[in-house]
Amino acid sequence: MAKDYFWVKEQADGTKRVGLNDEGRDELGEVSFIDVPAVGTTLKQADKFIAVEAEKAVTDVDSPIDGKITKLNEAIIDDPAGLNSSDMEKNWIVEVK
Repeated sequence: MAKDYFWVKEQADGTKRVGLNDEGRDELGEVSFIDVPAVGTTLKQADKFIAVEAEKAVTDVDSPIDGKITKLNEAIIDDPAGLNSSDMEKNWIVEVK
C-alpha cells in the first residue's frame, strides 16, 4: 500500500531520490511532522521507513525501495510543509544508494 505514496527517481550520481507523490499527499493530507531515519540507515522494501503526522493520519509508512540512506532533505525535516508541495525539488525525503 504505502509504496504507492512515493516517487523514486534515479539521480545522476546513481543514488535514488524518494519523495511523496500526489497519492500520498491525497491520502495523508497536510503533513505536520515527519520522523526520518538517520543517514547510514539501511532500508528494506516494505519495512518501516518514516513516521508521519498529517491531517488525515498518524502512521508509519513503509519503504518503497531497498538501500542505504546517503542524504536527508533537511529542509522538510525542519519544515514538513515542503512535503505538501508537488515540486520534486522540494518534496523529496531521502537519497538512497
